Amino acid sequence: MIKLNVLDQSPVIEGITPKEAIEQTIELAKFTDKLGYHRYWVAEHHNSRSFASASPEILISALASNTKNIRLGSGGVLISHYSPFKIAEQFNMLQSLYPGRIDLGIGRAPGGDGNIIKALRTSSENAFDKTTELISFLKASSGSDLTNAAGKLKAVPEGNSMPEVWILGTSPDSAMYAGQNGLPYTFGSFINDEHMLQCFQTYYQNFKPSLQLKEPYLNLALFCVCAETTQDAKIIAKCSEYWLSQTFLKSKNIPFPNEKTATEYNFTFEEKMLIEFRRKSAVIGDPETVSAKLNEMVKKYAIHELTIVTITSDFEDRKQSYKLLHESMQV
Repeated sequence: MIKLNVLDQSPVIEGITPKEAIEQTIELAKFTDKLGYHRYWVAEHHNSRSFASASPEILISALASNTKNIRLGSGGVLISHYSPFKIAEQFNMLQSLYPGRIDLGIGRAPGGDGNIIKALRTSSENAFDKTTELISFLKASSGSDLTNAAGKLKAVPEGNSMPEVWILGTSPDSAMYAGQNGLPYTFGSFINDEHMLQCFQTYYQNFKPSLQLKEPYLNLALFCVCAETTQDAKIIAKCSEYWLSQTFLKSKNIPFPNEKTATEYNFTFEEKMLIEFRRKSAVIGDPETVSAKLNEMVKKYAIHELTIVTITSDFEDRKQSYKLLHESMQV
């Protein structure tokens, strides 16, 4: 049976505060843990009025302390901004506090504009080189590899195991790196699915077994809204469609709309074209429709896990979407 995960960007809805958005993230993690979801990942965004999570490494600890079984992780830590050694220390601490439940998802995107790159003192170092260095620190401190150059440095607290490392991306370069280094790969179709097939092929064709992974392991992260009827799902999905039209076509830094704003907005022809294009990479509908489409994708692309991104104006609609989706996929 396919493993189902959650990717929560801590969306800020018009009318609620960022603090309330983080509180909803904690509540949703508890809710999906009880439902039986496998992983719960939180994102990293900077200087955003749309998303409240800028520090996944801190939020993970809060989520882990409020849940029992679900794995917690970053979706992802944006390595270009940070010291690999510091990330290793942060995630070793999380692994020590919550052994066997921590995932380290690594991304290359800046998570913001040029001002963010400047404010975070981002270096020009190659992100893949930094990722390799990070993994070497994790291996050294877990005792799984004492031959690498980082073996003399130990990212404390040391332990007997590493966080589970994932490579996140939407480009063939990230797929190539994950495959050649024998790491599990997550493709974010909810961001951009332009190179999806190419990335899948690149990953499988270039995969080399490692101590961490003997065979390719693929996770697809996609946008999904599930409701009792397909018509209801399409109405609920207008929240993200409105946000998409305003941010991509008008470059606005805004919260997600409340229900009134989303349902009463009249989309222009250009906006409708954008939404129609993006719907091709999303799954929106009733439980039967959603489960059929997701199962078809799993078989077609040899996917091992599905990570679901759901954003709605009403938090209860969001919870219900995850509930209906999980139930439909268990049949």
